[in-house]
Amino acid sequence: MAGGTVVAATDAQLSARPGVYALGLHLDRSLQLDVGALGKIAFPAGDYLYVGSAWGPGGLAARVQRHLRGGTVRHWHIDALRAVATPVALWLVPESREECAWAQQLLALPGARIPAPRFGASDCRCPTHLIFFETIPPAATLLAGAQFVQLNLNVPTCEGADVGTWTRANV
Repeated sequence: MAGGTVVAATDAQLSARPGVYALGLHLDRSLQLDVGALGKIAFPAGDYLYVGSAWGPGGLAARVQRHLRGGTVRHWHIDALRAVATPVALWLVPESREECAWAQQLLALPGARIPAPRFGASDCRCPTHLIFFETIPPAATLLAGAQFVQLNLNVPTCEGADVGTWTRANV
């Protein structure tokens, strides 16, 4: 599992209510990954935002904690990328159903690219719910109205580099 244990997201920040979230991930090096039905996909090194929703038992807390822990069981597309990428940030809005609107908003930002068509979007008509940035915009300008959670990792990434743009001066 890339990046080790996440220590900053508290239970108070991760509500058991349902809602929408965006998970910021940093990938240290370019990789090709098998993403289930999507097949093999080349992921460039850089920063990613994955937009998801949590309407099942445990709401946002259960879903986000699963993503932060990582693991070997792959249920969603994001599980393949999460196995090799480091979580660096979260945006949360309990009770929101704006998952597709968030994905579209992020895709409209300068420098946003689709790294994997249909990634995370098998249950909607969006082109993707995973957005890639070589240079990420400042965290404060992303997803207005969402609660931002800076994730601090207690171990360095696999190459010993900084965790990602959100943990540097851009926040």
